[in-house]
Amino acid sequence: MSTKYKKSSDVPLDVLLKRLDELADAACNGRETQDREFTMRIPAECDRDADLVISEAMNRIKALQHRVSYLEAVKEQDEWLA
Repeated sequence: MSTKYKKSSDVPLDVLLKRLDELADAACNGRETQDREFTMRIPAECDRDADLVISEAMNRIKALQHRVSYLEAVKEQDEWLA
């Protein structure tokens, strides 16, 4: 992990997914692993710090859900007009 990303939104999806998988494993592997993996660093590491990774994943999921809802509404409207 690194400080090469200046903003959480700059972190590629595959990097976020890998880190989320690591955090999920850490959540189930006992206190020592949790203490190691759920730390926050200074300077912050957008691709490592659990709070930043989870928050960015949440933001991306919300954006996708918003887009899906919009597209479903458009499709419904198109079907109604047809």
